[in-house]
Amino acid sequence: MSDVRAEHPVYRSCLYVPGHHPDRIARAYESEADAVIIDLEDAVPFSHKPSARETAAAITSRPTPKPTFVRLNSTRSTLCEQDVVAVAGIGLAGVRMAKTEWPEEIRQVADLLRQAGSPAVVHVLIETACGLENAYRLATASPSVGMLGLGESDLRADLYADMDGATMDAARSRVIIASRAAGLPNPLQSVFPDPRNPEGLLATSRHGKRLGFIGRMAVHPAQVPVIHRVYTPQPHEIEEAMEICAAAALAREQNRSIVINGKGKMVGPPAVANAQQTLRLANALDLVGNAT
Repeated sequence: MSDVRAEHPVYRSCLYVPGHHPDRIARAYESEADAVIIDLEDAVPFSHKPSARETAAAITSRPTPKPTFVRLNSTRSTLCEQDVVAVAGIGLAGVRMAKTEWPEEIRQVADLLRQAGSPAVVHVLIETACGLENAYRLATASPSVGMLGLGESDLRADLYADMDGATMDAARSRVIIASRAAGLPNPLQSVFPDPRNPEGLLATSRHGKRLGFIGRMAVHPAQVPVIHRVYTPQPHEIEEAMEICAAAALAREQNRSIVINGKGKMVGPPAVANAQQTLRLANALDLVGNAT
């Protein structure tokens, strides 16, 4: 498979916010983030999980100001099913499954959503070596899967790997390749855990973009502008993408798969695919008219 499934939108930024802090959730919706993730898992102490679930359920029971996702507790806990049933309202864009390792876990959550009448997608978080080994199987486990992602803190602990080392880059590449092979959008990069280090966020985001990520998760509203600085298509990138797509259209008219554009560059299917992805995001952000 090669084309991104049209029904799965992409985002530059998704802002995590603990579900037991309604005030922070309100600020998350006021932030510049493209989407909000209400966390019911690691950011919520066990004693606060019922109240966090109730808060998330109240929010997703109605339309929300931004696309809203809920990170569920693991299917290996006793809480996951209760989480899904509670938050499967009309305001739920999707759920994020923590520490996913096996396709059966995804199908379990997808079935619960379907039984609740929710069209929400499932984002799959890979946080263990076992889950990483099964990346493609997880990506293709259900039509409800909308995106893969890494939970890098837990994965690093499982792999005994340094954040900046080759092992973690191999894991990042593995998830990107599995996503594209399954016809899913390129993933969003995992969080940068230190909100007080914008330079580190900028450098690692640039590295992530070079690897093939198309956006990033955030843990604080202050991180969002830095993420957007890296992951928002720039005017010259949009212009080049439009030129490539125009050259590709000319090639189709001439019954050719490769053509030379006005700048003398060869335009083939790989360049067209990258250009189309740039324009999809630019169009979603109203940065350009529908050029494709």
